[in-house]
Amino acid sequence: MIGQSRPHDPDPPDAAEWDKAAVTFATEQLTRVRASAAAWTGTVGTLLGLFGAVAVVGGTTKLADVPSPTLRWVAVGLVAFGGLLAGASIVTGVRAAHGASLRTSDNWSGTAYRAAIVRNTDDALDWLRWARWTGLAAALTVFAIGLLGLISVAAKPEKAATTTAVVVDETGAAVCGPIGRAADGRLTVNGTQVGTVRDITVVTACPVR
Repeated sequence: MIGQSRPHDPDPPDAAEWDKAAVTFATEQLTRVRASAAAWTGTVGTLLGLFGAVAVVGGTTKLADVPSPTLRWVAVGLVAFGGLLAGASIVTGVRAAHGASLRTSDNWSGTAYRAAIVRNTDDALDWLRWARWTGLAAALTVFAIGLLGLISVAAKPEKAATTTAVVVDETGAAVCGPIGRAADGRLTVNGTQVGTVRDITVVTACPVR
């Protein structure tokens, strides 16, 4: 009985083909990493520009709304820190996108070229990781600034509404100022109790003497 013959297995590729495949893969990976880094750098740069524009237009007014001087200084410090992180993200992103140029030499070979490509790919990946982490930290810092501002403004105690009036007492003396009540219920003007009141006239502002 004649058995069935097995199909012929193709010979494995030789070392040159493996080298070519490795170089192709590494080169394509380096291209993808650098393209991703370039896109990331552009995104961070755009967001940083928008953040700067908002800070210039409304930053001073919003900062003045924070009641505590300490919190204002904390906010200023966070803004500076966030700017540094965003700048670092852009710098590292540019470094990942461009990287070091490949230099030729007298003993340049396929093995050396492959090693250089792999090394540059690893370096680009490291720089891209730094760019993303610093960019994320910058975004979290901006979020913390906004949250701090919202909390500080929301916790700001509101001033009680006051009424300004000209009060004339029984002697005919007139005094102007915000009116209120003492603990015993007596009328006060500028925090000072007045005697028997003969007339009260509400005004928007006290007359200038």
